[in-house]
Amino acid sequence: MKEGLRAVRLPAQASRSFKHGVQEVWRLLKQGVEFPMVPHSPLHNELRELSRAHMAVLVHKRAKISQTRGPLDDESWFGELSDFVGRMIWPYLAENPVLAGRSQNCVAEMLDEIVAHEQQCSITAA
Repeated sequence: MKEGLRAVRLPAQASRSFKHGVQEVWRLLKQGVEFPMVPHSPLHNELRELSRAHMAVLVHKRAKISQTRGPLDDESWFGELSDFVGRMIWPYLAENPVLAGRSQNCVAEMLDEIVAHEQQCSITAA
C-alpha cells in the first residue's frame, strides 16, 4: 500500500526555532573550518592591496555597525562584507593560486580580520 505524503505546517515559533538552529549549526561549522590569518601570507598581502582604496570606508562601516547594533557577528556587517568581496575582490582572486582552495566566505572573514586590525590601529592612533 502506498501512503500519501502530506504537507506538514510548522507553527511560526517552531519555524523560527528551526531557522535559529540551522544558523547556529552553520556558525559552528564555519568556526570549525578556520584558516588562521598569517599577516604576511601572499593572500593576506593580496587582500590588503585589493582593498586599500576602500579601507577607510570599510573601517567606518564596521565601527558604525558595531556601535549601533551590538556584537560584530551581526549578519548585516558580514552580508555587506561578503557583497564587497564578491563585487570588488573575488573577480581578481578567483583564478589566483594564492587562494589555495579558500572560499569566498573565508576571504570575507580574512578581510574582516584585516579591517578589524586597521580599525584598532585607527583607535590607537587617535
